[in-house]
Amino acid sequence: MGKNLSERYSLIPYVNLTTDHANASVIASRIVQNGWRHGKYPPVLLDKDIPWDFSDQNQRTWNFRLHCWAMLDSLLRASSEAREYEFLVLAIRVAKDWIDKHQSKSGNSKISSFAWYDMAVGLRAYRLAFMIDAADTMGWPDDSFRKVMWSSLENHAHYLEDDGNIAFHNNHGYYQVVGQIAMGQRFADKSKIMAKALAQGRARLKQMLAQQFAPDGVHREHSPGYHRMVYETLRILINEGFIDDAVTIEFASRIEEALSWFVLPNQHIVNFGDTDDHSLSCKPVLAKQRWSTSEMRFWVSGGKEGKPAEEISRAFPDSGYFVVRNLGKDISGFRSCSYLALNAAFHSRTHKHADDLSFVWYDRSCSLLVDSGRYGYIGKTEQGSELWLDGHWYSDPWRVYCESTRAHNTLEFDERNFLRKGVKPYISALGRWGEDASGLIYVEAECKHFGSIRHVRMLFFMPGQWLLVFDWFHDNTNAQHTVRQWFHIGHELQLLLDQEQYLVSVPDSQETLRIVSLLDLPVPSRPYIGEKDPIFQGWWSAKEKDIVPNYAFCHELSGMSHGVYATLFSFSNQLQADKAWSKADASGRKGQFRWRDESGIHELCFERPAKDNLSVDYIHAQLT
Repeated sequence: MGKNLSERYSLIPYVNLTTDHANASVIASRIVQNGWRHGKYPPVLLDKDIPWDFSDQNQRTWNFRLHCWAMLDSLLRASSEAREYEFLVLAIRVAKDWIDKHQSKSGNSKISSFAWYDMAVGLRAYRLAFMIDAADTMGWPDDSFRKVMWSSLENHAHYLEDDGNIAFHNNHGYYQVVGQIAMGQRFADKSKIMAKALAQGRARLKQMLAQQFAPDGVHREHSPGYHRMVYETLRILINEGFIDDAVTIEFASRIEEALSWFVLPNQHIVNFGDTDDHSLSCKPVLAKQRWSTSEMRFWVSGGKEGKPAEEISRAFPDSGYFVVRNLGKDISGFRSCSYLALNAAFHSRTHKHADDLSFVWYDRSCSLLVDSGRYGYIGKTEQGSELWLDGHWYSDPWRVYCESTRAHNTLEFDERNFLRKGVKPYISALGRWGEDASGLIYVEAECKHFGSIRHVRMLFFMPGQWLLVFDWFHDNTNAQHTVRQWFHIGHELQLLLDQEQYLVSVPDSQETLRIVSLLDLPVPSRPYIGEKDPIFQGWWSAKEKDIVPNYAFCHELSGMSHGVYATLFSFSNQLQADKAWSKADASGRKGQFRWRDESGIHELCFERPAKDNLSVDYIHAQLT
């Protein structure tokens, strides 16, 4: 007999941890009755023919999940937690149908390319192992099924044993190894093949964690969403006793604490790169169950559990991020919480958008400046095509837009995307950072575009009050460019251009967010929203195959080989830029800026020498 089924079905990498596992049988019953659904794709009826075939590039994600057997998760959880045997029987019949049609990964050109796709094998392996283990305990629906399924499990083990099949360079390989460990763990004491799989998987996991996470604990695939997903699976491995070495457990805590910095005050995860607008909010009791660090528990519970970090800013120099999060005075409701995150990371092409030095800003309970989102992995780019050469893996127009430079809060040169293919990643473009006695926080980042253009970005941030975005660029070949400094407003907000100032009305705020250039040359654009012709602009994606209009605008410089931007965002009802006093030198090493609002006169001066520390002086002369 196998293990006691009181041990719950574990290792569900794609499970939403905000879902109460006690509802497994309810969800399973709903799937049996109405079919399994994923996003906006058609329902899959498990008692009918499963659409294993793959013929539509627009259904890549859906077909991939089918071959992972993701539609069986709730059935398997219900059979374990509620011990409802009929759900296991149905899952086994679906699994056997797949095996009958896909046992061999070669010799059948008609089967889906996802049948033996790297990550699908790993995710399917642990589900298959669970079914065999559970049926050994609960009894098989048909005696012939076990032989067929065990043969398939060994086939999965042989596939995963071969290093040539493992995607060591990204999270696909990670999930292959996770599946190998979970599969091997169940039968290591009964099968030499499975014992070997367990040992090999554990050794590989250490290698992959060191490769996929920077020493500062941040995932190297440019996506807080993948950071979360990979970490949650690691935590399950540790909780289930599959991983027990102290070094890995300590590193896991560092990974979770780093992740806590990418949780917005509204408990949503920052949607940099391929990250959906996903909520991590949960009740305090669940926060204690799901997370191990005090910092993560604090942010996902809305401050009702745990404690925040003592510092209000955190630099991640190894991975290339800088985050500011100031609680302000209203800790209980996070109403006054300010959040700013700069993305200065380029480790590989994996999930990398053309978004160098982009950033997001959350304040006054609103997402003020947002990233574009993921949209989905839809349509396959033809090798050698213009899109392929531009670094796109996927051809769907919405996906292409979401990856584009103009869809992010950064500079765009000559309507081109920053290069991702055929260029050496700079790893981290994060430079220097600091904070002064007034509470002003500043950060510097620098990278090179198109082989010859230097780009420096500095953010000067007074949480809850104002943000100054300074950009300097110079083409070492003296070639001239049209350069746009793009910004994207949260989709729930309205934008108005009033002469040279943009105005954003922030709900429940007594002040307007006013946006103005402190320099003469950059020309403000008209507001863009929900446009497709002549270019896509003004769109935001919260989740797969979902996209909505949002306002975008830019400041433009034309025919310039070098140039400077200084764009001020200020919560104020009166704002006047002193463009006669404000300036920056041609090298971008020194700058001074002045503006006036209802509270007084603000002066900001900086110097960024080639070496040594930044020098930043800020004076606020308040009105009497």
